[in-house]
Amino acid sequence: MDIKHKQLNAYYYNRFAQRNFDEKDVLGFLSAAGAHPQFEVLFALTELVTTRNTNADSVKAYFNRAHDVISRLGSGGPKEKIEVLFSFKEIRNGINHYFTENGFGKLEIGAISDILLCCISLLQGITIQAGKNQRIVGNLCFGASHKELLLMGTIKTMVRGRSVPVTFPILAVKNDYENVQKQDDADSPYLFETTIAEIVTDEGKLIVTFPEIPSES
Repeated sequence: MDIKHKQLNAYYYNRFAQRNFDEKDVLGFLSAAGAHPQFEVLFALTELVTTRNTNADSVKAYFNRAHDVISRLGSGGPKEKIEVLFSFKEIRNGINHYFTENGFGKLEIGAISDILLCCISLLQGITIQAGKNQRIVGNLCFGASHKELLLMGTIKTMVRGRSVPVTFPILAVKNDYENVQKQDDADSPYLFETTIAEIVTDEGKLIVTFPEIPSES
């Protein structure tokens, strides 16, 4: 690692440890840290953020499987669950593996949650492509429930001759940020498919910057 890379690592580690950063800092960190495949989580997130293409090598299999599972809905076969791309534990371990390998300590849970929330925001708006012609079959968007803030995928499929959008979570973080009212007993997330959130910092606290999330009084 060259001296400039060490300087960047120190800068981002200190920003994260102090919880004084926003999504633009996370984008810079991914650009500096996610170039090496041995750091699998960071590599995949970086490739997805920078290429903005679900057909990128590190995530292609995940999105192809999601599309295959959804395309078989209504066929009478067994239901299959689409897991998240990475769990919170995998995100935490991936980030801390990178920093400890480079001579730093582990980040606290709150800082990891903040980084993950910024990643969710950075990944909004990416289209999902499938098939030999790579046609657009869906997109990624921000989701918010009382319990979690999420990156959601939406893929359209044909069920009984009708085009139906099917949603699934891709990344999720505990909602310690916005006081969101439950919209049903299942706490189904509100989806923001046409509104783009931005994560900014205000006195060391991350804020989701669009007003449409219903909050509890």
